[in-house]
Amino acid sequence: MTPKTIRTPSPDAHPVRDAADALYRAAQESCRQHDRLARTLQHGLDDLELEGVAEVADLCDRQLATATTRYETTAAAGRGAEDEGWWHSANALWMASREYCRRHAQSDAVATRLKRHGAAQLGEISMEYELELSARIALRQAIAGYATHRPDASA
Repeated sequence: MTPKTIRTPSPDAHPVRDAADALYRAAQESCRQHDRLARTLQHGLDDLELEGVAEVADLCDRQLATATTRYETTAAAGRGAEDEGWWHSANALWMASREYCRRHAQSDAVATRLKRHGAAQLGEISMEYELELSARIALRQAIAGYATHRPDASA
């Protein structure tokens, strides 16, 4: 593994805005990979490919959780001063990301706990996945809201 290099921030760096932009990109990629996972499931491809796609989606979800925590820490240290619009949409994105991460972790925990489930537990599993899907929809709306204030935040 190569050592990490520490980049010097550019003179126009804005830590809160930069953390919000990183959160935005992580949320976009998480949604994109879950769309890919859904398409893979629809095609009924082999298990090896499905496992690979699911692994990438999980990696993106972990990156989203990291970016969510980073934004929370950075935003607590310094509020966005120059443009209230992006600040409010960044906070909405943070809240939606935090809720999605919480719901995703909870649905994973329920699915793991109830691996050998019967018809009685199917309702609980179904409800958890529905709540996760609802949180993902809210995340997509927050992504769109942030994009209106920071259209140049995409990588």
